[in-house]
Amino acid sequence: MKRIAQWALSLALGGVVLYVLLRGFNGQQTLAAFRHARMVPLLVGFLLMVGAYLLRGARWQIWEPGLSYWDSLRLILIGFMGNNILPARMGEVLRAHCTGAKNDQGRGRTAALASIAAERILDGLVLGLIGLVGMTLVSLEQKLRLALFIASLAFAFLASALVLSTRYHEAIRSRLMCTRFIGRNDLPSLLARKASQLLDGILPLRSLRRLLTALTFTGVIWSIEAACYYCIGQAVWSGMSVRIAIIFLVVVDSSSVIPLTMGGIGTIEAVAFAFLTACGCPPGMALAMVLLQHAGQYIFTTISGCVFYIAGGFHLLPLIVRTKETNLALEASRRVKADDQLQSFITNLRSTVRLKPPQSSEIQLSIVIPAYNEEARLPSTLNNTLRWCIDRSLDFELILVDDGSRDGTVRLGRLLEGNDFRVRTLSCPHMGKGAAVRMGMLNARGRYVLFMDADGATPLEEILKLSAALDAGHDIAIGSRVSLHLTETQVKRSFLRKLIGRTFSLFVRIFAIGGIADTQCGFKMFRREAALNIFYRQKLNGFAFDVEVLVLARRLSLAIAEVPVNWVAQPGSKVNLAVDSIAMLWDIARISFLHRSTPKPGRNTGDTLLEQSLKTVPSRSF
Repeated sequence: MKRIAQWALSLALGGVVLYVLLRGFNGQQTLAAFRHARMVPLLVGFLLMVGAYLLRGARWQIWEPGLSYWDSLRLILIGFMGNNILPARMGEVLRAHCTGAKNDQGRGRTAALASIAAERILDGLVLGLIGLVGMTLVSLEQKLRLALFIASLAFAFLASALVLSTRYHEAIRSRLMCTRFIGRNDLPSLLARKASQLLDGILPLRSLRRLLTALTFTGVIWSIEAACYYCIGQAVWSGMSVRIAIIFLVVVDSSSVIPLTMGGIGTIEAVAFAFLTACGCPPGMALAMVLLQHAGQYIFTTISGCVFYIAGGFHLLPLIVRTKETNLALEASRRVKADDQLQSFITNLRSTVRLKPPQSSEIQLSIVIPAYNEEARLPSTLNNTLRWCIDRSLDFELILVDDGSRDGTVRLGRLLEGNDFRVRTLSCPHMGKGAAVRMGMLNARGRYVLFMDADGATPLEEILKLSAALDAGHDIAIGSRVSLHLTETQVKRSFLRKLIGRTFSLFVRIFAIGGIADTQCGFKMFRREAALNIFYRQKLNGFAFDVEVLVLARRLSLAIAEVPVNWVAQPGSKVNLAVDSIAMLWDIARISFLHRSTPKPGRNTGDTLLEQSLKTVPSRSF
């Protein structure tokens, strides 16, 4: 009933605005403008309009990589269709609803809505800049000039908030995590969860390359739309100029943002008509021009969006919002089912290995496993790791560090932790692999500390090679997928990964650290004292943290052994070869600046506390 009332009110407002606009207006002039309109400019204008929408489909993929181009285009047109027939720009919500069901990266409707909001902010920012330029080219009334300036300023503020949110998302998430413990009801927790999901939606734009690409796409889109408006204007009024077309574009699209009427019906006609007549366009031609432009976009987006909405099966998605009690019941049911599956894993594990042995006075080995949404691959890795350590009667601890996973990774770790005190689960907001490894290494208590990937790409037998290197006197032993002897190890990975890896290694040798063939293998072992001194200084949260760790080790004059290991690429990698590689290169370029106060090798600093402690470490192999 509430939606029907909103729909009726919006329709009534549009009708009132059109009535006031057309009351006493000579319709014969508008009909004459329609009859004398030139078809070629109209057709060109329509084709340019379609081209702009096609380009919008490609632009949204920049920060929604989980969508194919076809899905991106369909969802955009569904959103415009929703804005045309639903009140208060509810088409954005409809688009987010459909996106949440279509996105293959598990991002929900809240994250999709934030992604759409980011799109609108970028549109408004570029449109505002175009408007500011246009105001210097066309003489406007003071009220219109002030309105355009305020709109431009507002979108500039929103764009700044967008960039700052992506830049400081870690601090924001940390503060949000604290709110979960405030109050006795679920409201703070719900708000914190939703706010975190909103950050997930805009986080891809933290990449400077993606942001600049998105802004470039946006500028091209609005340039094409300005050409569309110019062609439509030329079809009706010979006095249309490029300068007027630019402001015409800004006025129409700015007024369409006002959520008073469905599809801007009435609002666009009133504002754009007033602008065109102020520019000297005859009233009949001005109204004809506005109606042609608005009707063309309205009809195209409504029909195409409706077709895609029905043909794509989106109309079958449930639109009813569940009550709080229903949500709690469904969540409880899902958790019970997931816990039953995890308990089955523990039962099977207990039947094959002896859990919960007596506590030893010394922990020989700490194994740190960072994990992000690894519910599927983690059970096998934990099973194999526990079995390997227990079979060798090691005094060990297994530290699982969850990097803000949205699946059952934490529950799996907590369940295993409750069955074996040698297992510890640490949880932090989603900040990146570097932050997760740092947390685990600083909390490790073993004499030797190893961090390894959750996918189990490196066989556990390779631990013996690394520990032998530490027993021989090295401070750090790192696994390497590059071997001088072809028969020494076996490494299986795709040609593309090998090519990107070699290129990345070349960049690392030039700009960060030389003499190490493979910095990125996720299989590294440290003496505990060396690990503490390195990771207390380590700052990067992304995948380039491996390089930073080795740079710090060199500056602390620690002995590094590069040990060839067997390695097999596993499916389900979280690394995006294109996007993450760019981010890693940027991080590597600033490592020296981040650690400019750390002494470089060769400086005579005397025996540090680290060096003194390393001299007293006893040597004991596994």
